[in-house]
Amino acid sequence: MPREVTSSVKQGRLRRGMTLKDLAEKCRADGARTSESTLSRIERGAQVPRPKLRSVLAHLLEIDIDDFESKPGADISGSAV
Repeated sequence: MPREVTSSVKQGRLRRGMTLKDLAEKCRADGARTSESTLSRIERGAQVPRPKLRSVLAHLLEIDIDDFESKPGADISGSAV
């Protein structure tokens, strides 16, 4: 059975014991509007966060901002400013 690859966003969130709801609230408190569903799509690689959310996630989760490179088929839209 193949091992599932987990994104750095999800790894960072889980390392900190946060739910998607917790992370969404922290992002909003730091000025990046987002939702749990948007964060879920980002974790799955289906969406790339906009610059403000990308910066906030990198800061909150202590991950490299380059981890958010656009992937083929990823939606670069989203609710984050």
